[in-house]
Amino acid sequence: MTSAQVGDSGLVLRVPEVDPVIGHWRARYDSVASLGVPAHVTVLYPWIPAGLLTDDDLAAITAIAAATDPIELTFAAFGRFPELLWLDPQPGTAILALIAAVTDRWPDYPPYGGRYGSRPVPHLTVADSANPTELEALVADVERLLPVPARIAELSLVVRRADGWDLGRTFPFRASARPGSAQRDVADVAAPADLDRG
Repeated sequence: MTSAQVGDSGLVLRVPEVDPVIGHWRARYDSVASLGVPAHVTVLYPWIPAGLLTDDDLAAITAIAAATDPIELTFAAFGRFPELLWLDPQPGTAILALIAAVTDRWPDYPPYGGRYGSRPVPHLTVADSANPTELEALVADVERLLPVPARIAELSLVVRRADGWDLGRTFPFRASARPGSAQRDVADVAAPADLDRG
């Protein structure tokens, strides 16, 4: 999300349960934390630009979420990619099933633009750049506080604005859907006046 353009969007699973454990580390080492991106596991990024989202798109993602059971996860270990330190959400099967459902519906939007293949590794980024010595301190501090359990009850749309990322809308999962629950209107997400492309 670091090279995102204004109007870009993504679908994420927010994980507030990890904030007491990694929040201060993310603020220091995760470049998107200061832009308003919460601790999360990415389901699909990039997704349809906010200004191009249609009612059909929103109805489809609402239906996918409503057909998904809440996801129980445990974050008990770190994983590493080159220049990326992350927490491993387990079990990952429900996340992968959700990713598959979304990418089957929108095949023109593969995860991460297709850079890492069709089967991404679910992860929650803690640091995207740091020297090895600093990462050792981070790992030592966080490992003593693991595992962290989490229950994910909704899918969230995030949208890149000129000054950072905003939560655009949430899509409740099956057991958490409540009749009449308030959601932000898509006009709040896709209003051209909010998406200054200059």
